[in-house]
Amino acid sequence: MNPVLLTLIAPPELEESLVDWLLARDEISGFTGQLAYGHSRAHGAYSLVEQVTGRQRRITYRIQTDEQTARALIEALRPDFAGAGVRYWLLPLLAAGRID
Repeated sequence: MNPVLLTLIAPPELEESLVDWLLARDEISGFTGQLAYGHSRAHGAYSLVEQVTGRQRRITYRIQTDEQTARALIEALRPDFAGAGVRYWLLPLLAAGRID
């Protein structure tokens, strides 16, 4: 089992539907969500305010799991969130634990 960290980056309007989708997944026990800002040189999809500020609001979710489960989650996301602007990063996880 290769431990990984799957990060999903999505527009804020998907927050509730993506949280509901993740909570319904039996293969993961939990995840962390956080507000983020995306920065890009490609401003074509930015609103006028976003163009002025140079950033777009985003929501990120981090899921610690194994590689096989992460890849299955990515594939399961595709039909349900096609065209919604969800991006992902899949990174190896060197260590994880709990400090008690």
